[in-house]
Amino acid sequence: MMGFIRNVKYYCGDEYLETELFEMPNMNDRGKPLRRKKEKPSTPGKAKWNRKNAIRKFRQKVMTNFSKEDYYMTFTFSTENMPETKEDGKKEFHNFIRRINRRRKKLGLDAVKYMGTMESKEKKTGTTYHFHMIISGGLSRDEMEEIWKKGLCNASKLRIDDNELMQKLCQYITKKIDRKEKHSRSYLCSRNLKNPIIKKNDWKFSHRKLNELAGLTDCPEVWESIYIGYQFIEASAVFSDLNGWHVMAKLKRRDVKQKK
Repeated sequence: MMGFIRNVKYYCGDEYLETELFEMPNMNDRGKPLRRKKEKPSTPGKAKWNRKNAIRKFRQKVMTNFSKEDYYMTFTFSTENMPETKEDGKKEFHNFIRRINRRRKKLGLDAVKYMGTMESKEKKTGTTYHFHMIISGGLSRDEMEEIWKKGLCNASKLRIDDNELMQKLCQYITKKIDRKEKHSRSYLCSRNLKNPIIKKNDWKFSHRKLNELAGLTDCPEVWESIYIGYQFIEASAVFSDLNGWHVMAKLKRRDVKQKK
């Protein structure tokens, strides 16, 4: 039995949309949730795909929860404040979050949102720790740095509208650790983060249309005619003998301010 084309849309807040189209092999799966089979340890190709997918999910969550009013921040410890263990380092960060939220509450702001990583590196002088975080704005950079007070704190506004820069930032925060250098990483995120809204459609696109769109990844007008109200950012298409075409596109909503 011939399969069908599934279109999955990820609505990341009011402004950002990612969409993917791919072939589903069994027509009996129409309208049903996508269930991926558990697989044996990854082959190099599968590992690469998993890596790309992890970055994509991280970015989608960033785009859902943060804006250009928020920050990308790096927190380091001074020598005298360096934690002895990873658990001590996490405790210091959570204490910082509590201080931030006390300040925000006085200003009538919601609890801070954050997501990022704690990294450690073993050196001859001992293990060092630092954090890479995307974190809510609302307080000035000077206030954030003053509240940290455990070492250096570097803050820059999140350039959420710069597609290439955001891709590189998410890759950097989620970067693979070289075990030879004795690095490790722990993910940290607040509990008040929202997930993208995911919608799927199994009836809109034909195999012929999927094949056509795979060759039109550099044609903004085509994608903007399909996803009305959105401005094209970029698209890509990958083909495999096993799964056929897998097409993805990124778009942002037009005239968001007028919409609100």
